[in-house]
Amino acid sequence: MQILSFITLILTFFLIFYAVSAISSNVLARRRATVLKSDAFIERQQATHGQLIDVREKKPFKRSHLKGARNMPALSLAQGKSGLRQDIPVFVYGDTLANALGVAKRLRKEGFNRSNLFLMAGGFRQFAAKQKR
Repeated sequence: MQILSFITLILTFFLIFYAVSAISSNVLARRRATVLKSDAFIERQQATHGQLIDVREKKPFKRSHLKGARNMPALSLAQGKSGLRQDIPVFVYGDTLANALGVAKRLRKEGFNRSNLFLMAGGFRQFAAKQKR
């Protein structure tokens, strides 16, 4: 009986930790950029002809990515200047929102305006899963 209580306690702890992490990621993302659902993200990027950046590594990018996306892995962006134009909107996505969040922080440090930075809510994994349905 004690083992069952212990397992329940651990599972509850992980569930609370996961929920707090998800909420804090969303709050941080909204402070650094505009977070859009995948459909709105793609529509706005196409309408503004913004710079579309995929921050995943090369292999996942080669398997599948949004049309017109440039692959700029998050680690390489974190090491220096991005080479992106600040006068054109930047649309950033990764596997998850959290992956793109670090890049948004880096771009803000480079001087990008929050109103010109857009992140895909849920990331590419969620978008790809939705497309398969």
